[in-house]
Amino acid sequence: MTSFYEIDCPDLDPKPIDQAHLDEWVQGSGISEEIAQLNLQTLEGQDAINVITEEKISNLPGHAQQYATSPIARILKKFDHLSEGGWWCPGTPGNWGCFKPDNPRTDEKGKTIKYEHPLGQKTGVFYLNHPRRNYWEEIFDYPATHTIVITEGVKKAAALITAGVPAIALPGIWNGTPRVDPSIEGSPCHLHPELKAITRHKIVIAFDYSESSKGRRSVSAAAKRLAHCLYREGCPSVGLATCPGPDKGIDDVLVREGAMAVHSQILNAIHIDIPAENKRLQKINDIKRAAVAYLESDEEAERAHIKATTCRQESLSGVDFNAVVRQEMERRNPLQRLECKSLSLQEVEEQEVEHARTFFDQLLIERWSTLIGGRKGSTKSIFALHALIRLCSEKPRDLINVRCEASNLRALYVCADMPLERINGYLHQMGYSNDASIKENLRVWGNSLNTRSWDIRNIDGLKQELDSHQPSIVVIDSLKAALGPLLEDISKPIMRHYMDSVHNVILQSAACLWVHHANKKNEIADNEALQEAPDIIYQLSKSVTDVCTLKPIKCRAGVGIRREYFLQEDFLDIVALEPEFTTDMGKLRSDVIQYVQTQNRGDIFPSIQTVIEGLTPMGHDREAIKSCIRRASRLGGCLSRRRNPKDHREALLEFTPSLPFERKT
Repeated sequence: MTSFYEIDCPDLDPKPIDQAHLDEWVQGSGISEEIAQLNLQTLEGQDAINVITEEKISNLPGHAQQYATSPIARILKKFDHLSEGGWWCPGTPGNWGCFKPDNPRTDEKGKTIKYEHPLGQKTGVFYLNHPRRNYWEEIFDYPATHTIVITEGVKKAAALITAGVPAIALPGIWNGTPRVDPSIEGSPCHLHPELKAITRHKIVIAFDYSESSKGRRSVSAAAKRLAHCLYREGCPSVGLATCPGPDKGIDDVLVREGAMAVHSQILNAIHIDIPAENKRLQKINDIKRAAVAYLESDEEAERAHIKATTCRQESLSGVDFNAVVRQEMERRNPLQRLECKSLSLQEVEEQEVEHARTFFDQLLIERWSTLIGGRKGSTKSIFALHALIRLCSEKPRDLINVRCEASNLRALYVCADMPLERINGYLHQMGYSNDASIKENLRVWGNSLNTRSWDIRNIDGLKQELDSHQPSIVVIDSLKAALGPLLEDISKPIMRHYMDSVHNVILQSAACLWVHHANKKNEIADNEALQEAPDIIYQLSKSVTDVCTLKPIKCRAGVGIRREYFLQEDFLDIVALEPEFTTDMGKLRSDVIQYVQTQNRGDIFPSIQTVIEGLTPMGHDREAIKSCIRRASRLGGCLSRRRNPKDHREALLEFTPSLPFERKT
């Protein structure tokens, strides 16, 4: 074998090695004196400067140092400290090697440079000299079952060779895998040419231990990169043997525990299975591409096919696939984070606060979010359109006896449920054509022959529409349709993520009204995100007699409003129904209070149903009893509610005589 790997012992300088340098190797790193003598030299004065700068200076203008140009002078000044001496270990091939100065320099960042390498030369690796002159030739020709260690620093390699383990040293953990084009960040890496001769053997990477988490991550990344390159060159096996600490390097293990501990650490190296890792990454990438295709598809059948095919091919569960879809959703629509800080009460008083306008009392408020939900046919969309018509109209009109406190507003109706033609038909039936201001102020976003309806993934499109039209209220009908292909994979965090994303855009200047489909049990806020995100929640229901009921579920603006109404023919208008109680409300109030008081004296706290069943035989109307209890138990009423220990969903009533009965204003 004829190559630079046939390393002969050099003709060393006849000057003796400095005893401090020899002790550093022999006593400090457990290296045999024979191996140290073969690989170590003491240099000082001009010899030390030349070994680092000679190659660089020879390629610069100026023929001799006595006629040094400015660039040469700067180099000589920078490395003048080397003249104080240090040890030198030659590498392979040529004049490349490693110099450790006795008095190291400090760079511009304040970092001490412990080792210097010849300027103007490509970084090499260290095949250290051995008492057997044909040592490396024997190693390379040895059967491929032989294990070779790649380590960091010449002293570690010398220590391993002393312990009987063939070892090659890199000057740094990244130097075994240089980039094809070092000037380009992220360019492909390749295996150092001087390492290709060992790729037929088993390799163990033994880098130094790092105390910092950042350093350990770097060691792991460098080892994986080196393993990737070794496998590409046909290496049969790569392992990683890092010191667990407190020993920093493999030479420290040799000094403290002996050669047997070194061999044990090499034998117990953790296998780096790069082929399996590549298969795993390929699988992840395939699943991610499938998730992207799933999200971009608007056809339910196509989405189902993508999901089923991916789960079958990748041996993946539906839950895991949904998790990847959610990750892709979050990546596409990162939530805007607003800076915030606490304020003192004095600072709060000094702030100029712009109070939100009320459009409909406890129903629609500027910069507030409202959700109205109900089952199919409960007139949700019709109710929302009537609210918009009143707000966009030139003259304000009440809505189911709720005062309209604004008019001539701009509004955006985002409909993902119906085509534009049907919406237009509804608006015509409601008489929008009789009011020019409605035509001007109301914009509709929905499906047609030429346009697609909005879905919740298109936050940028919503921003553009708000910037161009500047509406005071935005209706999204419905939440289910807006979620589109995401609905199957929705969860509380994802639902909250998207609702907050929409709120961050709309609630800066407008009110937001969500129209939502209730589930089979007629539950509106069945998802916790729906309970938390909106400020106001109402439930709509429709009886067999076509009477619609608006019932408050949550209202941060007060107790909420409860109304019953019916639709006029062709949705022309909605008319509120006033409750007709035959019961004397004053007497009912007294009876309710007396009943609850009597029960409380016996340490009994009745439920609302119990009170209704107790007072109905006295001739009181059931709905009137409910209304009375509701008035008496909200905003400082005379009845307070406590949780039933047997059923947390049921409230128990307690009389509170210290609180006024009438509602606080």
